Amino acid sequence: MQLVIDSIFQLFIVGVLWGSTNPFLKAATNKLKRNKTFNIISEIVDHVTNWQYLIPFIINQCGSLLFYFTLKYSDISLAVPITNGVSLVSTSIVGTLIGEEKPKFRTMAGILFLLFDKKT
Repeated sequence: MQLVIDSIFQLFIVGVLWGSTNPFLKAATNKLKRNKTFNIISEIVDHVTNWQYLIPFIINQCGSLLFYFTLKYSDISLAVPITNGVSLVSTSIVGTLIGEEKPKFRTMAGILFLLFDKKT
């Protein structure tokens, strides 16, 4: 029983890590200068040298590592709705706090249905 509670807590943390970094990643990529000619090398260099992108990216990838290791002890049918639901809520909250558009009521209602579905 304790293992299940630990897994749910870890999945919740993963959702928070993923969701809270999404608005920062979006903001950092919007600030990058876009060339009309696509150059993959310059894109990589831009991302690696931009600390406003790199720090949220590393935090996001730490969430991915935690998710990977948590799946060993979790039921996938429980892991996906928890992480996706918490990620959506975290993205909405953090995005609103940093000045993005507030989520619509229907969006928040859908997230709540996802989180509190009887199957999960």
